[in-house]
Amino acid sequence: MRILLALLLWLTPAVAQEKAPAAASTAVRLQGAINMPATFSMAQLAGLPSTSVTLSIEGHGDASGVWKGVPLLALIQKAGLSGQGSGLEHVIIARGTDNYSVAIAMGEIDPRFEGKSVIVAYQKDGQPVSSLRLIVPGDSHAGRDVRDLVELTVH
Repeated sequence: MRILLALLLWLTPAVAQEKAPAAASTAVRLQGAINMPATFSMAQLAGLPSTSVTLSIEGHGDASGVWKGVPLLALIQKAGLSGQGSGLEHVIIARGTDNYSVAIAMGEIDPRFEGKSVIVAYQKDGQPVSSLRLIVPGDSHAGRDVRDLVELTVH
């Protein structure tokens, strides 16, 4: 009996640490240092000008494919950056429903500088996705791709 009890106590922390699956995100909120905060549903995003990016990341099959979505820069320009200056002082924090967060510098997405095609994706390989995803081309291992994207905050 003691052995069984010890085994149960030993296994309990492992069970408690398992994460529940993240909730799907069908809308993303844009907020922070912008003039017009907004929330965009998948349908609204699909109605905006879009672009496609192709990712091929070995060992990350769920990230590899042709993603379609709205350029992050276009969403920020639509909302209007607040303040003055070049905009390079701003950073965007993207957060998923599981609180996984990443930072994207404005200089990365501004075509006058790096011009990365970072998108808020609503489609993969020609099919709608069940949850919004931030796609950051060029990142090793898709480290800044955010599944279940729910929030974009401009600082």
